[in-house]
Amino acid sequence: MMNHSFFQRFSTRLHNMSIRTRLLLAYAGLLLVGFAALTLVAGSQIAQAARADYEQRLLNEVQLIQQGVSALIPVYGNQRSGSQPTEVTALINEFEAHLNGTIRIFGLDDNRDGPQQTTRSSFRDAPEVEAAIRNGIVVVERADDQGRPALFTAALLGDPGRDAFSSSVVQVSVPLDNLQSLIWGRWLLLLLVFVVVVSVTVLAALWVSRSIIQPLYDLRDSALRLSQGDLSYRVKKIGGDEIGAVGKAFNEMAVQVQGMLEEQRAFASNTSHELRTPLTTVRLRTEALRYDDTLDAATKGQYVIEIDEEVKRLGSMVADLTLLSRFDAGRAELGQSEIDMVRLAASLKQQQQEQLDERGVTLTLVTPDTIIPIQGSLNHLMVVFRNLLENAIKYTPRDGQITWMIQAEADGVRSIIQDTGVGISPENLAHVFERFYRADKAHTRDVAGTGLGLALVKSIVDTYGGSVKVDSAGLQQGTMVTVFLPYKSVVS
Repeated sequence: MMNHSFFQRFSTRLHNMSIRTRLLLAYAGLLLVGFAALTLVAGSQIAQAARADYEQRLLNEVQLIQQGVSALIPVYGNQRSGSQPTEVTALINEFEAHLNGTIRIFGLDDNRDGPQQTTRSSFRDAPEVEAAIRNGIVVVERADDQGRPALFTAALLGDPGRDAFSSSVVQVSVPLDNLQSLIWGRWLLLLLVFVVVVSVTVLAALWVSRSIIQPLYDLRDSALRLSQGDLSYRVKKIGGDEIGAVGKAFNEMAVQVQGMLEEQRAFASNTSHELRTPLTTVRLRTEALRYDDTLDAATKGQYVIEIDEEVKRLGSMVADLTLLSRFDAGRAELGQSEIDMVRLAASLKQQQQEQLDERGVTLTLVTPDTIIPIQGSLNHLMVVFRNLLENAIKYTPRDGQITWMIQAEADGVRSIIQDTGVGISPENLAHVFERFYRADKAHTRDVAGTGLGLALVKSIVDTYGGSVKVDSAGLQQGTMVTVFLPYKSVVS
């Protein structure tokens, strides 16, 4: 129960930490555990290797002592005195100082004096001496005369049966502290390396965590500034990693949000303007009809006609706005009827013939002889092409030409409506699909229309998975509108 409570509190605290702290703790913790394990394994191996090297060194040293003392045997071999020759003593002292240990020479004959007379019975507690008598050299760990742990080794001097030196054993002992000091020195070096590596690793972890978190801080600040209304702010430092991709996506989103808000503001402004103008006209005419007794019958009739026209225009605008809002919200129901584009074009031409004759404009259809059926709603397609034809008629001067060419392609139908009208300037061409946009900045009412036609055309065509494009070489160069619709709507 306590463990569960502890882990729950730890998890809560960890969750409340910053991502940078959690990354640093996880990264540093894994590295510490890994390096600690490697250090322990490496230290154990180093300790074993140090002991093996040290024991080999003792073996080499005892052999050198054996060779040095044995070289003096021919000179002092016939001496029977109990004293040890001065040269041998000097040699032993030199090796003792070098090894920081003790060197002793034991005689093998119980009945004869030697350099240091010792009975054979005393060798049973000295395995290294027993091994030397059998002409072997080993290293043994045991307690010395003071009871301290030490390492012992021994070697035979000459052959038994000859003089005192040639029938003796040289024994070397060193305190185990010497080996422990060597091992501790290597452990300290290993720990120093461990500390250096961990320190460098932690610094690298700090740098890596900062490089990861700093872009997130920039994204957070950008989001805050965007939420506070600063739509022009963008993430400036964008890298090539995944966070950089998020930064690019954020900038693209900011551009779209800014565009949508600006479009909404313009839409609200244009809508109020477009609605205010006909309502003002209607109000002025109705007030005149109600309160001005000086109006003659002809003027009253003209006012009624103007009111009727403005009401029709308002009705058309409301219908367009309603249909446009449905397509924008994705609530428009796409038709599933089979519609022949050739018959549709002929029907629209017949409907617009009176207006064509009135303006003195010629419409030519260029269609294939076969039926070209596409799937969709007749009402939606009528809205698309009626708007395009009405625009072409309105902006084409008298004696102008309009050509509507329909082509069947592998994936759908391409319609090209080209006129010889007033054309569109390059600076206005990019804005033709904006709602209520008109090339005349003063929103002149010389040309009838709500300013929603092309925006509605684009919404319908895009929803059906098609495309629409407007091209113009410039003013007085005519306009060409290209509409592509797939045989079956992509969006169901």
